[in-house]
Amino acid sequence: MLQLASKNLENSAQARLTDLQSTVNALSDFTAKANKAKALWEDKTNSNIGKSAFETIKNTLAEMCVSVKICNYCEQNEANDIEHIYPKSLFPEKAFVWDNYLLACKQCNTAYKSDKFAVLDNNDDIIDLPRNTQPPHDRGVFINPRVEDPSAFMLLNIGSYKFEILPNLLKPDNNKAVKTIEILQLNNRDQLVESRRAAAVYFFQRMDLLTKILTATTIAEIKSLLTPYDAEIDDQMILYDIKVQITAGFKRDIQTHANPSVWNAIKTIESKTNEKWRAIFDAIPDALNW
Repeated sequence: MLQLASKNLENSAQARLTDLQSTVNALSDFTAKANKAKALWEDKTNSNIGKSAFETIKNTLAEMCVSVKICNYCEQNEANDIEHIYPKSLFPEKAFVWDNYLLACKQCNTAYKSDKFAVLDNNDDIIDLPRNTQPPHDRGVFINPRVEDPSAFMLLNIGSYKFEILPNLLKPDNNKAVKTIEILQLNNRDQLVESRRAAAVYFFQRMDLLTKILTATTIAEIKSLLTPYDAEIDDQMILYDIKVQITAGFKRDIQTHANPSVWNAIKTIESKTNEKWRAIFDAIPDALNW
């Protein structure tokens, strides 16, 4: 998980959310609010106004994804669901709040996150929230990537390909990391772990190839290094410009690949502790900002 680059919502879409949320908030009973939020959510695109608003909402959320329309939780699957970070069934007062949305894949949204949520008690211990019950407050025990940097709570271990909680966190922050990993099963889904390993291999192979390309002395040498799937080289360009163009393409490949948390861990940790990665970043220091 990584923090999202949050964007402001277009005015007409925000106005639609405000109207829907006002309808929910006008009710005094928790159950009535939860039922109304559910009904309004199910009918949200049944009008032209609603359809337009939620198309804008979804498109804006897609622009905020950690990679190209990739699930912001698992970082592997395509993200098509508008996910409520605070579940609307437990927090109907947040059902139509822009800052409570992100895009997630169907599997993360329904099979894992769903309505699971917890809050902290007065001792900062975890209280798991039963369904259909009003929470005592909204001190959530879940990392909110809209406003929080998950890397301040946990980092991916390039070795186990599992998230490890940072040491010496305050109790509330430690519990947030524990519960986020548990709810999303970030470390227990074998396909996620294997996908991260494959991403690490991909990142290394691409960056290792780029270092070779940047030290090439002829266009013919560069052509011999490129794969059949890389962009073709314009022979009319000078060697320097070709290298600039190729670097931009490789940068785009890295930044749009699945599992950006793997790349983040490589930049944060492997660049300092792994000899091969150190050599790559010494050769291409700008890549630390990719």
